[in-house]
Amino acid sequence: MRYSQLFAKTKRDAPADITDETLRLAFRAGLIRPLERGQFIYLPLAANVIAQMLAMLRGDLRELGAQEIRGTPQLDFQALAAAELYSYKHMPARVYWRSGGVTRLHLVSLETSFDTANETVQAFEKTARDFFEYAGVEPQVARDVGDARMWYAIAPQLNLEILKSDSYAATRAAATLFKAPAPQEPPLPLEQVETPHCDTIEALARFLNVPASRTAKALFYSTGEQIIFAVIRGDLQIDEEKIKRALGVQTLRWATDDEIARVGATPGYASPIHTRGAIIIVDDSIVNSPNLVAGANKAGYHILNTNVPRDYKPNVVTDIALARVGDTAPMGNGTLELVRGVALGTLSAPRALDANFLDVNGKTQKQIAVSMELNLGAILLAHLAAHHDDKGIVWSRSIAPYDAYIVALNADKPEVADALEKVDDALTLAGLESLIDDRNESAGVKFNDADLIGLPLRITIGPKTVAQGAVEIKTRTEPSARVVALEAVGDELNKWIGI
Repeated sequence: MRYSQLFAKTKRDAPADITDETLRLAFRAGLIRPLERGQFIYLPLAANVIAQMLAMLRGDLRELGAQEIRGTPQLDFQALAAAELYSYKHMPARVYWRSGGVTRLHLVSLETSFDTANETVQAFEKTARDFFEYAGVEPQVARDVGDARMWYAIAPQLNLEILKSDSYAATRAAATLFKAPAPQEPPLPLEQVETPHCDTIEALARFLNVPASRTAKALFYSTGEQIIFAVIRGDLQIDEEKIKRALGVQTLRWATDDEIARVGATPGYASPIHTRGAIIIVDDSIVNSPNLVAGANKAGYHILNTNVPRDYKPNVVTDIALARVGDTAPMGNGTLELVRGVALGTLSAPRALDANFLDVNGKTQKQIAVSMELNLGAILLAHLAAHHDDKGIVWSRSIAPYDAYIVALNADKPEVADALEKVDDALTLAGLESLIDDRNESAGVKFNDADLIGLPLRITIGPKTVAQGAVEIKTRTEPSARVVALEAVGDELNKWIGI
Protein backbone atom coordinates (compact mmCIF):
# COMPACT_ATOMS: atom_id res chain seq x y z
CA MET A 1 0.00 0.00 0.00
CA ARG A 2 1.32 3.44 -0.96
CA TYR A 3 0.65 6.19 1.53
CA SER A 4 -0.43 8.54 -1.27
CA GLN A 5 -3.29 6.13 -2.03
CA LEU A 6 -4.25 5.47 1.60
CA PHE A 7 -7.87 6.48 2.11
CA ALA A 8 -7.31 8.27 5.43
CA LYS A 9 -4.12 10.04 6.43
CA THR A 10 -2.57 11.05 9.73
CA LYS A 11 -3.68 14.28 11.42
CA ARG A 12 -1.60 16.79 13.31
CA ASP A 13 -4.14 16.90 16.15
CA ALA A 14 -7.51 15.51 17.20
CA PRO A 15 -10.76 17.46 17.73
CA ALA A 16 -11.16 19.02 21.17
CA ASP A 17 -14.30 16.98 21.89
CA ILE A 18 -12.28 13.73 21.72
CA THR A 19 -10.89 13.83 25.25
CA ASP A 20 -9.71 10.23 25.73
CA GLU A 21 -5.99 10.05 24.99
CA THR A 22 -6.22 6.65 23.30
CA LEU A 23 -8.99 7.84 21.00
CA ARG A 24 -6.99 10.98 20.22
CA LEU A 25 -4.00 8.85 19.29
CA ALA A 26 -6.15 6.58 17.11
CA PHE A 27 -7.63 9.64 15.39
CA ARG A 28 -4.24 11.22 14.73
CA ALA A 29 -2.80 7.96 13.38
CA GLY A 30 -5.62 7.63 10.85
CA LEU A 31 -7.35 4.65 12.47
CA ILE A 32 -10.74 6.08 13.42
CA ARG A 33 -13.09 8.96 12.69
CA PRO A 34 -16.02 9.98 14.92
CA LEU A 35 -19.64 9.40 14.00
CA GLU A 36 -22.73 10.42 15.96
CA ARG A 37 -23.44 9.54 19.60
CA GLY A 38 -19.90 8.59 20.54
CA GLN A 39 -19.56 5.98 17.78
CA PHE A 40 -16.55 5.63 15.50
CA ILE A 41 -15.84 4.32 12.05
CA TYR A 42 -12.73 2.18 11.74
CA LEU A 43 -10.65 3.30 8.77
CA PRO A 44 -8.52 1.03 6.50
CA LEU A 45 -5.51 0.84 8.84
CA ALA A 46 -7.77 -0.25 11.70
CA ALA A 47 -9.74 -2.54 9.39
CA ASN A 48 -6.49 -4.35 8.58
CA VAL A 49 -5.95 -4.95 12.29
CA ILE A 50 -9.49 -6.24 12.79
CA ALA A 51 -9.12 -8.52 9.75
CA GLN A 52 -5.98 -10.02 11.29
CA MET A 53 -7.79 -10.56 14.57
CA LEU A 54 -10.60 -12.37 12.74
CA ALA A 55 -8.11 -14.49 10.82
CA MET A 56 -6.45 -15.54 14.06
CA LEU A 57 -9.79 -16.26 15.73
CA ARG A 58 -11.06 -18.40 12.86
CA GLY A 59 -8.46 -21.04 13.67
CA ASP A 60 -9.59 -21.19 17.29
CA LEU A 61 -13.24 -21.21 16.24
CA ARG A 62 -12.60 -24.15 13.91
CA GLU A 63 -10.99 -26.03 16.80
CA LEU A 64 -14.14 -25.39 18.81
CA GLY A 65 -16.26 -26.74 15.95
CA ALA A 66 -17.97 -23.39 15.39
CA GLN A 67 -19.47 -22.53 12.01
CA GLU A 68 -20.07 -19.04 10.67
CA ILE A 69 -23.50 -17.64 9.87
CA ARG A 70 -24.16 -14.35 8.14
CA GLY A 71 -26.97 -12.13 7.00
CA THR A 72 -28.16 -9.84 9.79
CA PRO A 73 -26.61 -7.63 12.48
CA GLN A 74 -29.47 -8.51 14.88
CA LEU A 75 -30.15 -12.20 15.29
CA ASP A 76 -32.97 -13.94 17.18
CA PHE A 77 -30.74 -16.87 17.97
CA GLN A 78 -33.30 -18.58 20.20
CA ALA A 79 -35.77 -18.83 17.33
CA LEU A 80 -33.04 -20.11 15.01
CA ALA A 81 -31.98 -22.75 17.53
CA ALA A 82 -35.58 -23.89 18.03
CA ALA A 83 -36.07 -24.24 14.28
CA GLU A 84 -32.81 -26.03 13.45
CA LEU A 85 -31.97 -28.33 16.38
CA TYR A 86 -34.37 -31.03 17.51
CA SER A 87 -32.16 -33.93 18.70
CA TYR A 88 -29.30 -34.42 21.14
CA LYS A 89 -27.43 -35.94 18.17
CA HIS A 90 -27.08 -32.44 16.71
CA MET A 91 -25.45 -31.04 19.84
CA PRO A 92 -23.29 -29.40 20.89
CA ALA A 93 -23.86 -26.99 18.03
CA ARG A 94 -21.63 -23.93 17.80
CA VAL A 95 -21.96 -20.95 15.49
CA TYR A 96 -20.53 -17.47 15.30
CA TRP A 97 -21.40 -14.27 13.49
CA ARG A 98 -20.29 -10.68 13.30
CA SER A 99 -22.11 -7.44 13.96
CA GLY A 100 -21.34 -3.79 14.65
CA GLY A 101 -19.70 -3.20 11.28
CA VAL A 102 -17.99 -6.62 11.75
CA THR A 103 -16.12 -5.34 14.82
CA ARG A 104 -18.11 -7.54 17.23
CA LEU A 105 -17.80 -11.31 17.11
CA HIS A 106 -20.54 -13.42 18.70
CA LEU A 107 -20.03 -17.09 19.55
CA VAL A 108 -22.80 -19.37 20.83
CA SER A 109 -22.78 -23.01 21.85
CA LEU A 110 -25.97 -24.99 22.33
CA GLU A 111 -25.62 -27.80 24.85
CA THR A 112 -27.70 -30.68 26.15
CA SER A 113 -26.98 -30.07 29.84
CA PHE A 114 -25.60 -27.57 32.30
CA ASP A 115 -22.64 -29.91 32.96
CA THR A 116 -21.47 -29.80 29.35
CA ALA A 117 -22.32 -26.11 29.18
CA ASN A 118 -20.00 -25.39 32.10
CA GLU A 119 -17.21 -27.22 30.28
CA THR A 120 -17.89 -25.00 27.28
CA VAL A 121 -17.65 -21.91 29.47
CA GLN A 122 -14.11 -22.98 30.38
CA ALA A 123 -13.24 -23.64 26.73
CA PHE A 124 -14.60 -20.25 25.65
CA GLU A 125 -12.71 -18.51 28.44
CA LYS A 126 -9.44 -20.16 27.36
CA THR A 127 -10.08 -19.05 23.77
CA ALA A 128 -10.66 -15.47 24.93
CA ARG A 129 -7.60 -15.38 27.17
CA ASP A 130 -5.38 -16.82 24.44
CA PHE A 131 -6.73 -14.19 22.07
CA PHE A 132 -6.13 -11.34 24.50
CA GLU A 133 -2.54 -12.52 24.88
CA TYR A 134 -2.16 -12.64 21.10
CA ALA A 135 -3.61 -9.13 20.86
CA GLY A 136 -1.21 -7.79 23.48
CA VAL A 137 -3.96 -6.86 25.93
CA GLU A 138 -4.22 -7.68 29.64
CA PRO A 139 -7.90 -7.21 30.50
CA GLN A 140 -9.44 -6.81 33.88
CA VAL A 141 -12.50 -8.85 34.83
CA ALA A 142 -15.81 -7.68 36.21
CA ARG A 143 -19.11 -9.35 36.95
CA ASP A 144 -21.91 -8.36 34.59
CA VAL A 145 -25.67 -8.81 34.52
CA GLY A 146 -26.86 -12.40 34.76
CA ASP A 147 -23.62 -13.65 36.32
CA ALA A 148 -21.83 -12.97 33.05
CA ARG A 149 -18.11 -12.28 33.04
CA MET A 150 -16.92 -9.07 31.42
CA TRP A 151 -13.39 -8.32 30.29
CA TYR A 152 -12.61 -4.63 30.24
CA ALA A 153 -9.78 -2.14 29.95
CA ILE A 154 -9.62 1.05 31.99
CA ALA A 155 -10.24 4.17 29.91
CA PRO A 156 -11.09 7.17 32.13
CA GLN A 157 -12.94 9.10 29.42
CA LEU A 158 -15.14 6.28 28.11
CA ASN A 159 -18.65 5.20 29.05
CA LEU A 160 -18.44 1.80 30.74
CA GLU A 161 -18.79 2.25 34.51
CA ILE A 162 -17.27 -0.30 36.88
CA LEU A 163 -17.71 -0.29 40.64
CA LYS A 164 -14.73 -2.01 42.22
CA SER A 165 -12.71 -2.56 45.34
CA ASP A 166 -9.46 -4.46 45.84
CA SER A 167 -11.21 -7.83 45.60
CA TYR A 168 -14.42 -7.06 43.71
CA ALA A 169 -15.44 -5.55 40.39
CA ALA A 170 -18.79 -5.36 38.63
CA THR A 171 -20.45 -3.24 36.02
CA ARG A 172 -22.67 -0.56 37.52
CA ALA A 173 -25.70 -2.49 36.26
CA ALA A 174 -24.65 -5.67 38.08
CA ALA A 175 -22.94 -4.19 41.14
CA THR A 176 -24.05 -5.19 44.61
CA LEU A 177 -23.11 -3.86 48.00
CA PHE A 178 -22.60 -5.14 51.50
CA LYS A 179 -25.88 -5.19 53.41
CA ALA A 180 -25.01 -5.10 57.07
CA PRO A 181 -26.78 -8.03 58.73
CA ALA A 182 -29.73 -7.16 60.92
CA PRO A 183 -29.92 -8.42 64.50
CA GLN A 184 -31.44 -11.87 64.44
CA GLU A 185 -34.39 -12.20 66.78
CA PRO A 186 -37.64 -14.13 66.85
CA PRO A 187 -40.60 -12.55 65.03
CA LEU A 188 -42.64 -10.31 67.33
CA PRO A 189 -46.38 -9.64 67.12
CA LEU A 190 -47.57 -6.92 64.77
CA GLU A 191 -48.35 -3.66 66.49
CA GLN A 192 -49.91 -0.57 64.97
CA VAL A 193 -48.54 2.72 66.28
CA GLU A 194 -49.42 6.33 65.58
CA THR A 195 -46.65 8.15 63.70
CA PRO A 196 -47.86 11.66 62.87
CA HIS A 197 -46.06 13.52 60.06
CA CYS A 198 -43.75 10.55 59.43
CA ASP A 199 -44.18 10.09 55.70
CA THR A 200 -40.45 9.68 55.05
CA ILE A 201 -38.00 7.07 56.31
CA GLU A 202 -35.87 9.77 57.94
CA ALA A 203 -38.80 11.25 59.85
CA LEU A 204 -40.03 7.79 60.88
CA ALA A 205 -36.63 6.67 62.15
CA ARG A 206 -36.23 9.86 64.20
CA PHE A 207 -39.73 9.61 65.67
CA LEU A 208 -39.36 5.95 66.71
CA ASN A 209 -35.66 6.36 67.62
CA VAL A 210 -34.63 3.40 65.47
CA PRO A 211 -31.98 3.16 62.74
CA ALA A 212 -33.22 3.35 59.16
CA SER A 213 -32.09 -0.27 58.77
CA ARG A 214 -34.98 -1.33 61.02
CA THR A 215 -37.55 0.10 58.61
CA ALA A 216 -39.05 -1.09 55.32
CA LYS A 217 -39.23 1.47 52.53
CA ALA A 218 -42.03 1.18 49.97
CA LEU A 219 -41.93 2.59 46.43
CA PHE A 220 -44.56 2.28 43.74
CA TYR A 221 -44.07 2.05 39.99
CA SER A 222 -46.31 1.48 37.03
CA THR A 223 -45.69 -0.23 33.71
CA GLY A 224 -48.89 1.31 32.38
CA GLU A 225 -50.67 -2.00 32.84
CA GLN A 226 -49.39 -3.24 36.18
CA ILE A 227 -48.56 -1.64 39.52
CA ILE A 228 -45.19 -2.65 40.96
CA PHE A 229 -44.82 -2.49 44.75
CA ALA A 230 -41.09 -2.46 45.59
CA VAL A 231 -39.91 -2.89 49.18
CA ILE A 232 -36.37 -2.40 50.45
CA ARG A 233 -34.73 -1.84 53.81
CA GLY A 234 -34.84 1.82 54.80
CA ASP A 235 -31.05 2.33 54.80
CA LEU A 236 -30.78 1.28 51.14
CA GLN A 237 -31.77 2.80 47.80
CA ILE A 238 -33.61 1.09 44.95
CA ASP A 239 -32.03 0.42 41.56
CA GLU A 240 -34.88 0.67 39.05
CA GLU A 241 -32.89 -1.11 36.35
CA LYS A 242 -32.63 -4.17 38.59
CA ILE A 243 -36.41 -4.12 39.01
CA LYS A 244 -36.88 -4.01 35.23
CA ARG A 245 -34.57 -6.96 34.70
CA ALA A 246 -36.08 -8.99 37.53
CA LEU A 247 -39.61 -8.51 36.21
CA GLY A 248 -38.78 -8.53 32.51
CA VAL A 249 -40.28 -5.09 31.83
CA GLN A 250 -38.88 -2.40 29.58
CA THR A 251 -40.17 0.79 31.19
CA LEU A 252 -41.20 2.00 34.62
CA ARG A 253 -42.68 5.26 35.85
CA TRP A 254 -43.69 6.49 39.25
CA ALA A 255 -47.20 5.34 40.14
CA THR A 256 -49.79 8.04 40.74
CA ASP A 257 -51.59 8.43 44.06
CA ASP A 258 -54.75 7.07 42.42
CA GLU A 259 -52.89 3.98 41.20
CA ILE A 260 -51.40 3.44 44.66
CA ALA A 261 -54.82 3.76 46.29
CA ARG A 262 -56.27 1.32 43.75
CA VAL A 263 -54.13 -1.53 45.17
CA GLY A 264 -55.14 -0.67 48.74
CA ALA A 265 -52.05 1.29 49.81
CA THR A 266 -51.62 4.77 51.27
CA PRO A 267 -48.86 7.01 49.88
CA GLY A 268 -46.27 7.79 52.56
CA TYR A 269 -47.61 5.09 54.86
CA ALA A 270 -47.72 2.10 52.53
CA SER A 271 -47.26 -1.54 53.40
CA PRO A 272 -47.57 -4.70 51.28
CA ILE A 273 -49.77 -6.19 54.01
CA HIS A 274 -53.35 -6.57 52.75
CA THR A 275 -52.67 -4.87 49.43
CA ARG A 276 -54.23 -6.35 46.31
CA GLY A 277 -53.47 -6.53 42.61
CA ALA A 278 -49.85 -5.30 42.72
CA ILE A 279 -46.71 -7.26 41.90
CA ILE A 280 -44.67 -7.20 45.09
CA ILE A 281 -40.90 -7.29 44.59
CA VAL A 282 -38.78 -7.34 47.72
CA ASP A 283 -35.07 -6.79 48.20
CA ASP A 284 -33.32 -9.69 49.89
CA SER A 285 -32.42 -7.34 52.76
CA ILE A 286 -36.07 -7.42 53.81
CA VAL A 287 -36.21 -11.21 54.06
CA ASN A 288 -33.04 -11.25 56.16
CA SER A 289 -34.17 -8.51 58.54
CA PRO A 290 -36.81 -9.42 61.16
CA ASN A 291 -39.30 -7.10 62.84
CA LEU A 292 -39.13 -4.12 60.50
CA VAL A 293 -41.30 -1.03 60.77
CA ALA A 294 -43.57 -0.64 57.74
CA GLY A 295 -46.52 1.47 56.76
CA ALA A 296 -49.97 0.61 58.01
CA ASN A 297 -51.79 1.74 54.85
CA LYS A 298 -53.38 4.36 57.07
CA ALA A 299 -52.27 7.98 57.11
CA GLY A 300 -50.31 8.78 60.29
CA TYR A 301 -49.77 5.15 61.29
CA HIS A 302 -47.11 2.47 60.94
CA ILE A 303 -46.85 -1.20 61.91
CA LEU A 304 -44.06 -2.55 64.07
CA ASN A 305 -42.55 -6.01 63.63
CA THR A 306 -43.40 -6.87 60.03
CA ASN A 307 -41.82 -10.09 58.79
CA VAL A 308 -41.57 -11.91 55.48
CA PRO A 309 -43.09 -14.37 54.73
CA ARG A 310 -45.21 -14.42 57.87
CA ASP A 311 -47.11 -11.21 57.15
CA TYR A 312 -47.02 -11.03 53.34
CA LYS A 313 -45.65 -13.12 50.51
CA PRO A 314 -43.69 -11.31 47.80
CA ASN A 315 -43.97 -12.31 44.16
CA VAL A 316 -40.21 -11.85 43.70
CA VAL A 317 -37.32 -11.71 46.17
CA THR A 318 -34.03 -10.54 44.71
CA ASP A 319 -31.33 -7.89 44.96
CA ILE A 320 -32.80 -4.53 43.90
CA ALA A 321 -30.44 -2.31 45.90
CA LEU A 322 -28.50 0.47 44.20
CA ALA A 323 -24.73 0.16 44.66
CA ARG A 324 -22.97 3.53 44.87
CA VAL A 325 -19.49 4.92 45.20
CA GLY A 326 -18.49 4.80 48.85
CA ASP A 327 -20.63 1.77 49.69
CA THR A 328 -18.94 -1.23 51.25
CA ALA A 329 -18.07 -3.98 48.78
CA PRO A 330 -20.33 -7.08 48.90
CA MET A 331 -18.00 -9.25 50.97
CA GLY A 332 -17.65 -6.50 53.55
CA ASN A 333 -14.04 -5.68 52.71
CA GLY A 334 -13.14 -2.48 50.93
CA THR A 335 -15.08 0.47 49.61
CA LEU A 336 -16.56 0.72 46.14
CA GLU A 337 -14.92 3.20 43.80
CA LEU A 338 -15.86 4.11 40.24
CA VAL A 339 -13.59 3.46 37.29
CA ARG A 340 -14.45 3.99 33.65
CA GLY A 341 -13.44 1.78 30.81
CA VAL A 342 -14.33 -0.05 27.64
CA ALA A 343 -15.82 -3.53 27.42
CA LEU A 344 -13.57 -5.93 25.50
CA GLY A 345 -15.88 -8.91 25.72
CA THR A 346 -18.43 -10.82 27.76
CA LEU A 347 -18.92 -14.49 28.58
CA SER A 348 -22.39 -15.53 29.71
CA ALA A 349 -23.30 -18.07 32.32
CA PRO A 350 -25.17 -21.09 30.91
CA ARG A 351 -28.88 -20.40 30.48
CA ALA A 352 -31.89 -22.40 29.36
CA LEU A 353 -33.52 -21.29 26.12
CA ASP A 354 -37.13 -21.46 25.06
CA ALA A 355 -36.00 -23.98 22.47
CA ASN A 356 -36.49 -27.73 22.86
CA PHE A 357 -34.72 -30.91 21.77
CA LEU A 358 -35.26 -34.63 22.32
CA ASP A 359 -32.72 -36.27 24.62
CA VAL A 360 -31.30 -39.79 24.36
CA ASN A 361 -34.47 -41.13 26.01
CA GLY A 362 -36.78 -39.30 23.63
CA LYS A 363 -37.83 -36.78 26.26
CA THR A 364 -38.22 -33.08 25.54
CA GLN A 365 -35.55 -30.91 27.17
CA LYS A 366 -34.54 -27.25 27.02
CA GLN A 367 -31.45 -26.32 25.04
CA ILE A 368 -28.71 -24.75 27.18
CA ALA A 369 -26.83 -21.83 25.67
CA VAL A 370 -23.40 -20.40 26.38
CA SER A 371 -22.50 -17.20 24.54
CA MET A 372 -19.43 -15.04 24.23
CA GLU A 373 -18.91 -11.70 22.53
CA LEU A 374 -15.58 -10.08 21.67
CA ASN A 375 -15.48 -6.40 20.72
CA LEU A 376 -12.56 -6.33 18.30
CA GLY A 377 -12.69 -2.57 17.87
CA ALA A 378 -12.39 -2.08 21.61
CA ILE A 379 -9.57 -4.63 21.80
CA LEU A 380 -7.74 -2.65 19.12
CA LEU A 381 -8.08 0.52 21.21
CA ALA A 382 -6.96 -1.35 24.34
CA HIS A 383 -3.87 -2.45 22.44
CA LEU A 384 -3.08 1.19 21.64
CA ALA A 385 -3.57 2.17 25.26
CA ALA A 386 -1.06 -0.47 26.33
CA HIS A 387 1.41 -0.02 23.47
CA HIS A 388 2.40 3.57 22.76
CA ASP A 389 4.98 6.19 23.64
CA ASP A 390 5.17 9.96 23.34
CA LYS A 391 5.71 9.66 19.56
CA GLY A 392 2.80 7.40 18.72
CA ILE A 393 1.65 3.80 18.54
CA VAL A 394 4.01 0.86 19.15
CA TRP A 395 2.23 -2.01 17.42
CA SER A 396 2.87 -5.61 18.36
CA ARG A 397 3.89 -7.61 15.32
CA SER A 398 0.95 -9.96 15.81
CA ILE A 399 -1.76 -7.44 14.90
CA ALA A 400 -0.05 -4.44 13.26
CA PRO A 401 -1.91 -3.17 10.17
CA TYR A 402 1.28 -3.61 8.12
CA ASP A 403 4.64 -5.09 9.03
CA ALA A 404 6.90 -2.35 7.71
CA TYR A 405 6.79 1.38 7.03
CA ILE A 406 9.01 2.23 4.07
CA VAL A 407 10.23 5.81 4.05
CA ALA A 408 10.97 6.49 0.38
CA LEU A 409 12.93 9.73 -0.03
CA ASN A 410 12.93 11.18 -3.54
CA ALA A 411 10.92 8.21 -4.72
CA ASP A 412 10.66 9.69 -8.20
CA LYS A 413 14.40 9.18 -8.80
CA PRO A 414 15.03 6.03 -10.87
CA GLU A 415 17.72 4.65 -8.59
CA VAL A 416 15.46 5.05 -5.54
CA ALA A 417 12.53 3.49 -7.39
CA ASP A 418 14.69 0.49 -8.34
CA ALA A 419 15.89 -0.01 -4.76
CA LEU A 420 12.33 0.37 -3.51
CA GLU A 421 11.18 -2.38 -5.85
CA LYS A 422 13.92 -4.72 -4.61
CA VAL A 423 13.03 -4.07 -0.97
CA ASP A 424 9.34 -4.57 -1.71
CA ASP A 425 10.14 -7.89 -3.41
CA ALA A 426 12.18 -8.98 -0.38
CA LEU A 427 9.29 -8.13 1.93
CA THR A 428 6.86 -10.07 -0.24
CA LEU A 429 9.18 -13.08 -0.34
CA ALA A 430 9.36 -12.99 3.46
CA GLY A 431 5.55 -12.89 3.67
CA LEU A 432 5.51 -9.32 4.99
CA GLU A 433 3.35 -6.36 3.98
CA SER A 434 4.42 -2.75 3.84
CA LEU A 435 3.07 0.78 3.79
CA ILE A 436 5.22 2.82 1.41
CA ASP A 437 5.44 6.52 2.18
CA ASP A 438 5.90 7.87 -1.33
CA ARG A 439 4.79 11.44 -0.60
CA ASN A 440 6.76 14.48 -1.66
CA GLU A 441 7.42 15.43 1.97
CA SER A 442 10.54 16.01 4.04
CA ALA A 443 12.29 13.16 5.80
CA GLY A 444 11.26 14.67 9.16
CA VAL A 445 7.55 14.62 8.29
CA LYS A 446 7.78 11.02 7.09
CA PHE A 447 9.73 9.84 10.14
CA ASN A 448 7.20 11.52 12.44
CA ASP A 449 4.31 9.79 10.68
CA ALA A 450 6.20 6.50 10.77
CA ASP A 451 6.47 6.82 14.55
CA LEU A 452 2.85 7.99 14.88
CA ILE A 453 1.45 5.04 12.92
CA GLY A 454 3.96 2.86 14.74
CA LEU A 455 4.46 -0.15 12.44
CA PRO A 456 6.96 -2.67 13.87
CA LEU A 457 9.69 -2.09 11.27
CA ARG A 458 10.90 1.05 9.47
CA ILE A 459 12.99 0.85 6.29
CA THR A 460 14.42 4.04 4.82
CA ILE A 461 15.42 4.26 1.15
CA GLY A 462 16.87 7.44 -0.34
CA PRO A 463 19.61 8.76 -2.60
CA LYS A 464 22.23 8.62 0.15
CA THR A 465 21.52 5.02 1.14
CA VAL A 466 21.18 3.90 -2.47
CA ALA A 467 24.57 5.44 -3.26
CA GLN A 468 25.99 3.10 -0.60
CA GLY A 469 24.08 0.12 -2.02
CA ALA A 470 22.19 -0.03 1.27
CA VAL A 471 19.03 0.86 3.20
CA GLU A 472 18.44 1.87 6.80
CA ILE A 473 16.43 -0.46 9.02
CA LYS A 474 15.15 0.02 12.55
CA THR A 475 12.40 -1.47 14.65
CA ARG A 476 9.86 0.86 16.20
CA THR A 477 11.50 0.52 19.61
CA GLU A 478 15.15 0.81 18.60
CA PRO A 479 16.75 4.22 19.24
CA SER A 480 18.58 4.41 15.90
CA ALA A 481 18.65 2.82 12.46
CA ARG A 482 21.17 0.29 11.15
CA VAL A 483 22.66 0.39 7.67
CA VAL A 484 22.00 -2.88 5.83
CA ALA A 485 23.29 -3.79 2.39
CA LEU A 486 20.53 -3.95 -0.19
CA GLU A 487 21.43 -7.55 -1.06
CA ALA A 488 21.20 -8.50 2.62
CA VAL A 489 17.71 -7.09 3.21
CA GLY A 490 16.06 -10.50 2.67
CA ASP A 491 18.34 -12.16 5.22
CA GLU A 492 17.71 -9.32 7.68
CA LEU A 493 13.95 -9.71 7.30
CA ASN A 494 14.13 -13.47 7.80
CA LYS A 495 16.19 -12.92 10.92
CA TRP A 496 13.63 -10.43 12.16
CA ILE A 497 10.70 -12.80 11.72
CA GLY A 498 12.67 -15.66 13.24
CA ILE A 499 13.34 -17.84 10.20
